[in-house]
Amino acid sequence: MKKHSALFLIPLLGLGITTLSSCNNKYDAKLVVYNWEDYIYTGTDELGNIIDEEGGIVERFEKYISEKTGKKIKVDYQTFATNEIMYQQISLGSISPDLICPSDYMIQKMANEDMLEQFPYNEETKQYDESLSNWSNYGSPYIKERFEKAKVQNGKSFLTYSVPYFWGTMGFTYDPEYFAEEEISTWESLWSKDSKFSKQFSLKDSMRDTYVAAIFHVKKDQIAALDENASDYNEQLTAIFNSCDDATIAQVEEALIAAKKSTVYGFEVDDGKEEIVKGTYHANLAWSGDSVYSMDSAEEGNPAKYLSYALPKEGSNIWFDGWCMPKGAQVDLALEFVNFISNPENASLCMDHVGYTSSIAGEAIWELANEWYAVEGGESDEVDLSYFFGDTIDGEAKINVPTEERGRQFDAQYPSFEQIKKCCIMQDFGSQTSKVEEMWKRVKVA
Repeated sequence: MKKHSALFLIPLLGLGITTLSSCNNKYDAKLVVYNWEDYIYTGTDELGNIIDEEGGIVERFEKYISEKTGKKIKVDYQTFATNEIMYQQISLGSISPDLICPSDYMIQKMANEDMLEQFPYNEETKQYDESLSNWSNYGSPYIKERFEKAKVQNGKSFLTYSVPYFWGTMGFTYDPEYFAEEEISTWESLWSKDSKFSKQFSLKDSMRDTYVAAIFHVKKDQIAALDENASDYNEQLTAIFNSCDDATIAQVEEALIAAKKSTVYGFEVDDGKEEIVKGTYHANLAWSGDSVYSMDSAEEGNPAKYLSYALPKEGSNIWFDGWCMPKGAQVDLALEFVNFISNPENASLCMDHVGYTSSIAGEAIWELANEWYAVEGGESDEVDLSYFFGDTIDGEAKINVPTEERGRQFDAQYPSFEQIKKCCIMQDFGSQTSKVEEMWKRVKVA
């Protein structure tokens, strides 16, 4: 928790913001935001040159609060590279942020360890209060329902502890000139005996994400036996997806070592989205937003170079990164920031800049999706996105996407409802975490 001298604990027009110490007295308050690298609109290009006179989200928010309250605030914006680094820095007290943006399983872990403040979310009405009106009005109805159902250990919804920011799936970015879609649309491709697959995959240097690939392999018979038409199909699949008993951990270890010896070129965290463009290998286990980046980069470097994205037919991970308030956060000001960035106009700036799919719907996001993907005339497929946009826009959420572009950027950002029915939310491994971590170390050195 931030520590201030009692002399400086004065309110900022009802926002509950505390003033800064005298060495920073040109500002009335400071908000510390700790987010992923390259995960917000900055108003600059890749070289850091200013391209927007209004600035990025940080500058816009500072101006917004100034106009609303007459007070000057400073947003201290810092970044992290992984969930685990963020968790460690907060646990050690190296940083005391008011807002963080962890992934689903880390949100669960931190909530279970009583490290997070709660948002003003009513579990009965399934609504935030007026302080988060933008999310209430424009949050995707699908995201609302999906992450309301997901619970942390105390039975409370994820939405009690977080407000979704970006979301997506995990699949393979691949070169369609090397792999046919049917070859790559299965996790079993990682264990193929065909020499064509030898050393052609990169996997995530991330215990939790790469575990996903192996769990679908070692549990394939159990998964195949599920009734996809059952009302609780996803719940059953999710239970298998998050299996981490001793026997399953041992099976996952054996499977990953086998893949590493045959089909896996190597492990990476961030450079895989660029190496796949270079042709270092022909398939990269990727988060959907990174896959969009790879496909865009390939086209920019060579308009004739096409990459595609495939969600494995057996199922995969559906993830979200959400805004959370660590214990001791300046709650009122943190809520102001989350509500501000949940405005569709601001959310569309972030989505356009980052490339990941916003959890916000609304007209501005719908216009951006149409600007990117819609066509008039020519061979196209009409795609219904009402599951995502619902009544946040006027009219039907139908978009005509060029047939030749299917399985690429559009489908990476907006998978079909049928596909995401098979996608599961990661859960914290709890007491088994240390065993999984030891297993992962053995895989890495094998």
